Amino acid sequence: MTLWVLSYAEKSKIIVMAIKDRMKQPLYVAELHVKESYKGPRPHKIRLLTGKKKDEFIPPQQFIELLRSANRIMLAEGGDSSNEIAFLEMLKGFQLDADRVKICKHCWINKRFNFVNNKSIKYNNELICWECAKEELLRAVRSAGVNYGEKSVDFLEQVLSKTRDLDRTVRMLTPERLDPEFTRYDTIRTKPAEATVRIKNLPLAKKFKEMLLQKSETLLPVQALSIEAGLLEGKNQFVVSATATGKTLIGEMAGVQNLLDKKGKMLYLVPLVALANQKYDQFKERYSKLGLTVSIKIGAILIKTSQRVKMQTSPGADIIVGTYEGIDHMLRSGNTDFLGKIGTVVVDEVHMLEDQERGHRVDGLIGRLRYAAPEAQFIYLSATVATPEAYAKKLGAQLVRYEHRPVPIDRHLLFSQENEKAKLISQLAKEEYSTFSSKKHRGQTIVFTNSRRNCHKLAGALSIRAAPYHAGLSQYERRKVETLFAKGELPVVVTTAALAAGVDFPASQVIFESLAMGIDWISVQDFLQMSGRAGRPDYHDRGIVVLMPVPGKSYTSSQSDTEEEVAIKLLQGEMLSIGVEYGESEQLEEILASIAVTSSVQDLRLIHNLMFGSFDLDKQISRLQSYRFVERKGNKITLTRFGKIVAAHFLPVSKAFLIRDAVLEENDPLKIVTNLEFFDAAYFKYSNQIGSSLHVNMPSRVFQGATLDIVFDGESLSQLDAKIRELMLNFASDFLTCVCKDSPYCGCAEQKFSEKIIRLRTEELDPTNIIKKLEDKYGISAYQGDVFGYLDNAVRNLDAVELIAKVHSKKGVAEEAKKLKKKVQG
Repeated sequence: MTLWVLSYAEKSKIIVMAIKDRMKQPLYVAELHVKESYKGPRPHKIRLLTGKKKDEFIPPQQFIELLRSANRIMLAEGGDSSNEIAFLEMLKGFQLDADRVKICKHCWINKRFNFVNNKSIKYNNELICWECAKEELLRAVRSAGVNYGEKSVDFLEQVLSKTRDLDRTVRMLTPERLDPEFTRYDTIRTKPAEATVRIKNLPLAKKFKEMLLQKSETLLPVQALSIEAGLLEGKNQFVVSATATGKTLIGEMAGVQNLLDKKGKMLYLVPLVALANQKYDQFKERYSKLGLTVSIKIGAILIKTSQRVKMQTSPGADIIVGTYEGIDHMLRSGNTDFLGKIGTVVVDEVHMLEDQERGHRVDGLIGRLRYAAPEAQFIYLSATVATPEAYAKKLGAQLVRYEHRPVPIDRHLLFSQENEKAKLISQLAKEEYSTFSSKKHRGQTIVFTNSRRNCHKLAGALSIRAAPYHAGLSQYERRKVETLFAKGELPVVVTTAALAAGVDFPASQVIFESLAMGIDWISVQDFLQMSGRAGRPDYHDRGIVVLMPVPGKSYTSSQSDTEEEVAIKLLQGEMLSIGVEYGESEQLEEILASIAVTSSVQDLRLIHNLMFGSFDLDKQISRLQSYRFVERKGNKITLTRFGKIVAAHFLPVSKAFLIRDAVLEENDPLKIVTNLEFFDAAYFKYSNQIGSSLHVNMPSRVFQGATLDIVFDGESLSQLDAKIRELMLNFASDFLTCVCKDSPYCGCAEQKFSEKIIRLRTEELDPTNIIKKLEDKYGISAYQGDVFGYLDNAVRNLDAVELIAKVHSKKGVAEEAKKLKKKVQG
């Protein structure tokens, strides 16, 4: 047995611990009083600290024997100096000595024992042991008044272990004093550039080479890897590298050089209209100098207004920038030949193949293009793919992978409460905007939030100039924000996760105000895509990513993780491949679309072998025959008139049948299109005031169940301000008057409201004035982009109604649909 005696000198006494075999819990703790005698200081009273009412004492002689038998006697530093001297003198009188040691004072207070050293935890200007530091951290977490999850506590312990500083770790729980040293989670380092490829040595056309040399003498690393892998030799490539590493130029080099070599035009495909607009502007400015023409295909812009930006849309241009659906519409309409000879197809953000809603269309489009342009060079680009090797193999392309960022990124985790966020974001954005990079660019910030309304709310709450940006804005409004940001005149853009992952904003800082998209947590893939927007090599020396989770927060009762736990998962996360899978309805849609580009069953099989999705082609063809969408004779297959309409209008089979049945019943075309698709993106302008008056949490969306409950309740309306009550009564009398059993949840209100929007459009009102009318009469607002989008879709659906009515010889319905379509178009 090893026996230690540890002592600590207080003012009037010395506390002594007897420690067996280095155990942290002592055998006993005693209080020693030393008394002067003619022989010097000697033990007088040794009282055991047992916590019992009756005192227990150790005889002095027994205590002396304990000291003599101890393997080690220790005196803790930091005690009362006069009592320390007395204790050491007493030991000297017994021919004993003591080692000076540093102990954890927190352990000592709790009658435990532990040493500390330079590697122990800093706390309140002293050192404490790891166990006490963890206890103090848990105490701070519990007293924070917020429900931190288990993973969050684990993370905080990791921070404590890494920093060895409890003050700093605890300060993460109260982020009023922003200090990047306290909030930094990690730094993603960049890698020094490898040996580069010089542009002057590339086999490019002279004018094109001169243009590239104006910007740089060498290629970026991923571009060099692509060249080495045969980019300029016509090889198909799947390029995976982080945002801002220079992927776009890889597609441009192949496409422009192929154009100049007379190999055919370039198609550049993107998922978002906003991104297509941006690329169109960039390519037009850049390549018109080489005598190349540029056009855009983003689906027909069917609503004429003064705010629409005029753009070249000819399919005969040398470079066509398009959304996936914009180009696919040409193929589905049987107009593949209008595209002419295709030399290069660039598919940007190709990981959209895994998107649940649009993935099947991206899959079908790529298969159809590979069939229609077999000689073309295909370049696929993505920043985030979980299984790139599998993708490259299926796409018939060589994988070019570069895993390093162009600039380092500091990632910060900032636990915060909802009411603190605007202040914290303002502070972070101001600090960033006041900073200039070595390239003389100001620091600018993108803030991601989970809804369009939050974009506006948060942008308005910041104490620095900020603008909302989302798909609900008109094209004109979005373009204005893009321009101001590009010029460095706008410090902050607040946007939604759904939109801005692809739009090119040269930001140095990305802040996640929310970690959700709507009410669903963002995926690791989305997070990497979005955080990759921070730090551009042409603008910045480094990027900053800040996550601002609210501890304990979740968006639905079904979510087991809380927001701060999701934050930690995202920071630590590995991407998972969802795969490209889709159901029967989507399979039927893609087969119909593919029959639009071939009349051979054999070739149809070839197209579908090129696709990721797998299904029983013969079985689905038989089904389409039974629906009278296609006709087959041996190896030959063609679309019926009905089938052509369904394919060209991107109609799911179920929707096509709804239109056909309504046409056969000779329903009003306005009723048909408003039953097909409701306008549900309407908001009560005064939802906050209504909520306050009724003491309820009033949803802002008009057609949420809880909202209709409140409006439908006469007693609730009587408690409202007179002006708001009048608006609500107008809404109720115009849209909530049906006699359906399930009213107001029968869909009639949504259908009537959708009719109202279309009728207002037929009165020659543009979306801005339509919204003003709705606000004035019902206190209901909407975003211009949503109204544009709804009217565009209404025109497409009316076109389908007209054509299907003609197929079934319903001339009256066809004529009414045509008239209404023209009025809505304007």
